[in-house]
Amino acid sequence: MSAAKKGPQKAAKRSPKKRPEPDTHVIDYEPESPVIREHEAEERRRRGFRTAMWMIAAMIIFGLGWVTWHEALEKNAQFLLKAVEVNTEGTLTREQIVAATGLTTATNLLTMNLREVRAKIERLPQVKSAVIHRDYHGQLRLDVVQRLPVAWIECAKWKLMEPLSGKGCLMDAEGAPVPCEVITKQCLAMPRIQFSGLSEAVPGKVVPDLQVHAALRLMRELQKRDEDGRAKLERIEIPNAWSLVAHCVGEVKITFGVDDLEPQLARFDRFTHEAQARNWRVATLNLLARVNTPATFHEPPDVTGLNLADTAAASTPPAR
Repeated sequence: MSAAKKGPQKAAKRSPKKRPEPDTHVIDYEPESPVIREHEAEERRRRGFRTAMWMIAAMIIFGLGWVTWHEALEKNAQFLLKAVEVNTEGTLTREQIVAATGLTTATNLLTMNLREVRAKIERLPQVKSAVIHRDYHGQLRLDVVQRLPVAWIECAKWKLMEPLSGKGCLMDAEGAPVPCEVITKQCLAMPRIQFSGLSEAVPGKVVPDLQVHAALRLMRELQKRDEDGRAKLERIEIPNAWSLVAHCVGEVKITFGVDDLEPQLARFDRFTHEAQARNWRVATLNLLARVNTPATFHEPPDVTGLNLADTAAASTPPAR
């Protein structure tokens, strides 16, 4: 019995036999052979030939298109510039505007860059805006809006002198300096704005100074009120940052504040109405004062019937 038991135990201790490993075979999916290499070379030659043919065809089409465009459009006399119509009003003449564009009779309206031409016109300091129209029949129309001058601007710091000095400079209603090339009688009749503290004076660019814009507004309001010419405005002086002094015909000086022009103009209208009714020869009028309006005269004024309480109180010696 002991022998029978030992038999199976010895069998369990035996190690399993190793199987031989199979040989590994690598499959080449792209085998090379003279025949295959020849086929690949032939396929490359075919692709190269097709590519070259497409390129040649594209070059021929491009060349034909360019020749057609050049001969039928660029050299076509129908599309060449024949006449330029300029619609404008101001100091610039038609010849000056056309010269600024650089256009000639050889200019083709199809290839002309409208944006570039408009930019050349608007670079002129006298021009505010420009619109260009073309009709492809040789006609070009320029609608140019010029900056119309309304006053002279004088500033010694920027060498802007009086009109007849040869260094005068005009200004439009928006406050942009406009170079003066030709002085006309209409320009000489315009009022002057004198401001020694002008911050900048770039032709065609609106100045940023609030005093200048207030002076332009005051000028417009005073010109509206000048019905009979007796209060014709000659110049507006800006002595400081808060006041404007209007110099009128007859040695009349009227001082306004830069701000709140409406109530000052209302008091000016009341005073002017009384002055015209009584034939006062006003010398100075100061509208900066909001309660009482100081005024001086070239000769004693007629004050019959007026309430002179303030004047009487001022002339009465104070009680002791």
